[in-house]
Amino acid sequence: MTKLHSFIIAIILLTATSIFAQNFNVSGVVKDAISGEALIGANVYVADMARGSASDENGKFSISLPAGTYTVVCSYVGYERVEKEIEVKSDMTVDFSLKERQFTLTVNVISDRAKERETPVAFSDLDKKDIQFNLGSRDIPMVMNTVPSTFATNNGGGAGDARINVRGFTQRNVAIMINGIPINDMENGWVYWSNWD
Repeated sequence: MTKLHSFIIAIILLTATSIFAQNFNVSGVVKDAISGEALIGANVYVADMARGSASDENGKFSISLPAGTYTVVCSYVGYERVEKEIEVKSDMTVDFSLKERQFTLTVNVISDRAKERETPVAFSDLDKKDIQFNLGSRDIPMVMNTVPSTFATNNGGGAGDARINVRGFTQRNVAIMINGIPINDMENGWVYWSNWD
């Protein structure tokens, strides 16, 4: 075999290999089936293959594939998934029109309230005899230590220096009322318990 024959065979093999290894462009547009609006960021991919694309701001996508038969899948949040069988022989266009997924939602609202209660707000009752027994000479917030979700402490040790926290909020952030009358300071929300000794 001469050098010329070897050269010709090598060129034929390289040409055949490049023809069979050629990739084709599969492109298209993803739209809403009803409004016709382009869907941005829709996932378009080939099933069982690590090739895909996301649609751009105009709903367009493009995937490079070798010749063959493929299942192309298009999915988008809130829309039904669509699959199409395609046979790739040359550059081709595949468009997708997605329908919105119909969601059904069942909600059960269950409520409960304590017996013998007329208000929708949680509250605790302290009897007069409990207050007289527990209070003694202490500030009013110290009696509230027995109520759930309430923490009181004597800060300075003097009369009226006690502070109270209700469910983690300081007394500046909680409306404190005595006999239905708010006693928080109007400027900073502070409570001066010494006024109520």
